Amino acid sequence: MLSDDFFIKFARNLKVNSMPDSEVHFIKLTHSEPIDRTKNRLKALFKKAGLDKILSPGEFVAIKAHFGEKGNVTFLDPRYIEPIVRMVKASGAKPFLTDTCVLYSGARDNAVDHLLTANAHGYNIETVGAPVIIADGIIGKNETEVEINAPIFQKVAVAAELVSANSIIVVSHATGHITVGMAATLKNLGMGMASRKGKMTQHSISKPIIKPERCIACGTCTRSCPVQAITVTEKAFIDESICIGCGECLAVCRYKAVKFRWNSTAEELQKRIVEHALGIIKQKNGKIGYITFLLNMAKDCDCLNKKSAIMLDDIGVLAGKDPVAIDQAVFDLTKSHAGQSLSELSFPGIDATVQLAYAERLGLGSRKYHLIEEEI
Repeated sequence: MLSDDFFIKFARNLKVNSMPDSEVHFIKLTHSEPIDRTKNRLKALFKKAGLDKILSPGEFVAIKAHFGEKGNVTFLDPRYIEPIVRMVKASGAKPFLTDTCVLYSGARDNAVDHLLTANAHGYNIETVGAPVIIADGIIGKNETEVEINAPIFQKVAVAAELVSANSIIVVSHATGHITVGMAATLKNLGMGMASRKGKMTQHSISKPIIKPERCIACGTCTRSCPVQAITVTEKAFIDESICIGCGECLAVCRYKAVKFRWNSTAEELQKRIVEHALGIIKQKNGKIGYITFLLNMAKDCDCLNKKSAIMLDDIGVLAGKDPVAIDQAVFDLTKSHAGQSLSELSFPGIDATVQLAYAERLGLGSRKYHLIEEEI
């Protein structure tokens, strides 16, 4: 057990431009608002949050988004990205949209299919005004190791093109998540910016199990497993020595025969995600800003290849320079609007505040924040 002194010293040495009481800028918004009005308001929010101040003429700016899995319908509307691209261009910088390859088998596990999926969902030059580049290469192995010397990892593997970019604007869509409870800014940073190696390192702690009374030995999980950890005879069997805990088997099983162990592994995964987020934040040294959308907040993340249940009404958009404060605001605003937070509504067995507390202890930001509602 590490002492408080360790975390105090670690956070002090990190120096990531977070304040004891961070500013989180907010606008109320629904997806039914006319798109032209929304675009103008998003440009104003970008400037109010000071995100233009982290950009410089001529530099490459990665706009990290999630393009949505094939079959998903709740992913963020790409038209919301277009005004962000415009604001980056107005600073004289060169924006590109980006994401990374996923571990599980699907339409985004390689750059070719990922680009085709992004284009089909409207994430293309015609709609958003910037090219799309998959940040970790064709099969997710284009990576850079960043030294962090944190409690779990000494180094973390992140997507190389995100390291190459001079600045990053992290655009997140708040949803529930089956392994961490709530997927928002920190999840987009830590999991979304990791290379395949980084994702495998994060997931290696969580192992699913088969419920034999529900398994019909259909073989769907075997065909979807990215590391061939599942065999099927009379029932499916998961070899834990091979399994990387990616959750693909749970996502594809139609008979609810797969479940995760909701115990300390969920807490450990959140900490591993946070340490990978630390890697990219440390590497960018203040040249990073955040915009998080509280619209179409589904039970499952945008990686799900089908429609997911919407858990609560649209709330709005948050922007700022502190990812911890923004995610705490997601938790608080959803709880204020619905009586329970997004994570509590989606997966009540998971304590999603673990990621917030751990990120704060490591110095990534502050859970104390000042919410500024912008009348724009």
